[in-house]
Amino acid sequence: MRSNNQAGTDFAVTVAGIAYLGWIGPYLVDLRNLENGVWWFFLVLPTVWLADSFAYFIGVRFGRHRLSPRLSPKKSWEGYWGGVVFGTLGAAALSVLLAGLGGPAVPWWKGAALGAALSILTTLGDLGESMLKRQAGVKDSSNIIPGHGGAFDRIDSWLWGAAIGYFLIVWFLL
Repeated sequence: MRSNNQAGTDFAVTVAGIAYLGWIGPYLVDLRNLENGVWWFFLVLPTVWLADSFAYFIGVRFGRHRLSPRLSPKKSWEGYWGGVVFGTLGAAALSVLLAGLGGPAVPWWKGAALGAALSILTTLGDLGESMLKRQAGVKDSSNIIPGHGGAFDRIDSWLWGAAIGYFLIVWFLL
């Protein structure tokens, strides 16, 4: 039987990953279970997707200054701030659009504030997930989606978006 000098670290990373999904993940359900939950879901998650997508595209095109070279070497400050701008604008537009379709009446400026908070903070989910992967010594969390870092990389920002969105909606928008 081989000894593993990092068995304790491996165990801690495994427990942290399970706790991460078990603690943050249920906020997707909590968000959906709010009054008008489907509408909130369609405001929060697309805002996160817009911020992530524009951060990527702007970062690829204009990124020169690395955000966190050790954890996520391809992320740039330019991409991050581009994601914040487009996530904020997208949430403002979505709040108006969804209200027009029968969703909760969220003024555009409150939608923008929600979008700004989500865009600024959900990057922490991605960096946290990258930290767990680096600690475990793996590049990708799975190979289900080649070139995308794995399934966990696809949902890390969603998880934090749901948790942050849930509390912001409950505290400020309901």
